Amino acid sequence: MTDPDPGPSPDPDPGPNPDPDPTTAIPWVPGQTTVKDGDIVIYGNTCYTAKNTPGKWESPSASSWFWDVTDCPTGSNPDPDPDPGPNPDPDPAPGEFTIIPDGNGGYLMPRSELTAYETSQTNTELFNWVRSDIETRDNVIVDAVAPMKSSNPENVQRAEMVVDEATWEFLFPLRNEQYTYTRFLQSIAKFPAFCRTYTDGRNSDDICRRSLATMFAHFVQETGANAPNWETSKGVPRWRQGLYYLREMYKDENVHDMTYSKCSGWQGERWPCAPSKSYFGRGAKQLSWNYNYGPFSEAMFGDKQVLLENPALVADTWLNLASAIFFYVYPQPPKPSMLHVIDGTWQPNAADKAAGIELGFGATIQIINGAFECNKGAEDFRAQNRIDYYQLIAKALSLDISGEKLGCANMKPFNTDGAGALMITWDKDWGYNANTPGNKSFMCKLVPYQYTFNALFQGDYEKCVEYHFNVQAIDESGQVIPDDK
Repeated sequence: MTDPDPGPSPDPDPGPNPDPDPTTAIPWVPGQTTVKDGDIVIYGNTCYTAKNTPGKWESPSASSWFWDVTDCPTGSNPDPDPDPGPNPDPDPAPGEFTIIPDGNGGYLMPRSELTAYETSQTNTELFNWVRSDIETRDNVIVDAVAPMKSSNPENVQRAEMVVDEATWEFLFPLRNEQYTYTRFLQSIAKFPAFCRTYTDGRNSDDICRRSLATMFAHFVQETGANAPNWETSKGVPRWRQGLYYLREMYKDENVHDMTYSKCSGWQGERWPCAPSKSYFGRGAKQLSWNYNYGPFSEAMFGDKQVLLENPALVADTWLNLASAIFFYVYPQPPKPSMLHVIDGTWQPNAADKAAGIELGFGATIQIINGAFECNKGAEDFRAQNRIDYYQLIAKALSLDISGEKLGCANMKPFNTDGAGALMITWDKDWGYNANTPGNKSFMCKLVPYQYTFNALFQGDYEKCVEYHFNVQAIDESGQVIPDDK
């Protein structure tokens, strides 16, 4: 038996908001609330009128094409509860995150949570030291540096006291003309940590002098003419023949053979090769490979493309010496930076000592080319060259190196148990989480190998999560943050 008067049938498809209460605004929840034109919503304590058919991810804002700011209806109360209780909206527990489907197969996560987790994983004394070591000055300041200017940064003035222009001429009389004294000072200006002032009792002047002697000795081995007969014919001994080569031998800017170009895989994706460019060795460090030019470019210009597209700048500008200082201050885990070996920030632990690694010049040989020159039972001829050059340059700079371990004949490689084993790379965390979409972790973790995302650069954690989990970061208002912000 049927109801004789069932009343009007309910609308089988009432739509997103068939009859909103005209005295209240609709609370806007990103990704959930649907409205039609003319509806009033409340979001972030402000009311908006919908127009142009906003989607559920078009969160209201004053500048949006989909919304107009309006007065809130009488029944709406944009003010929060004045006494909400002890914790009305608790933050996610550590390791748990807010993950919102974006309606297009991807997800949204608050930047605040991503940043907080990144900080929790990298806020250590060593991380903070390394970050301060690789800080750089604006290029406007660098370009203004010149010999003996009173406005030169403090670390530049300290370096000038150790190596003035006459000393530079004496140490490198056969150098390529592109290695000028001014560019030497500019390269130091770029890195405030090099020849910095230490405030913890360490001898700043001695560390600066020792850093320069160390770096110069490696210059001679890496870019020197190494011509014994020139000691007689030119009157210049081998230890003063450094910086002779500007570009790798037998390489030419006009020959585009794509040398040292890893253009596929993650290296090519992160540091894309430019057409008709080769990344052979250039400058005092002989910087090579696109995946080294890219990070160096970011450090110098905040833009990886500058040197990927114009690698010749590493030879023809002050970058020819700055690239060497970049290498000096930058760690290569499990190796510490050469700076940390020289200034004593790195102190060998039991694993280092068991490997025969001690403070001193010998450890810097292990860092720069240990696989070929160290742990052979006797000094390799190349390592011995470096030692000889260091001793002579130290004498020229009035540096006392007595008692310092100079060689690496019995020095094994740095390993992951050593004091320099700082993990500085983010990669995907493949862990399981029962409370997330697809039971994925939606996290990245620190790993001991080189990869795209560098933990020394704040914000790379967010990039790692976005890349691996199809995530976009949102701000406190629920707005998607553009990639370049």
